[in-house]
Amino acid sequence: MQECSIEREARDEMDVVHLQGSLDAYSFPRLESAFAELTELKRHQVILDCAGLEYISSAALGALISFARRAHEQNGDLKLAAVSPKIMSIIELLGFNKILEIVPDVEQAAETFSS
Repeated sequence: MQECSIEREARDEMDVVHLQGSLDAYSFPRLESAFAELTELKRHQVILDCAGLEYISSAALGALISFARRAHEQNGDLKLAAVSPKIMSIIELLGFNKILEIVPDVEQAAETFSS
């Protein structure tokens, strides 16, 4: 499995976090620290670009849920974009699709924030 790379792109009122590789027990603390940084900067509208994501662990999904809850408390949101069928099946298996908003691509997610 490929190490996960996490890149943040600031756009006006929102941030896009691009993920590449595998988000597992070893790499998800880096995602948590990226989320902590966003929270400190009061950036609560976040799109997670999952186009390059090959694997996600349940622990990493748990981190997404807790960030989404914190974002909602600050009138923000976390949207997952470009989720592969393989990752989507994990999300659905755990029932997280009822908690996390999943959008076909980053641009559509951005439109839902700007409208």
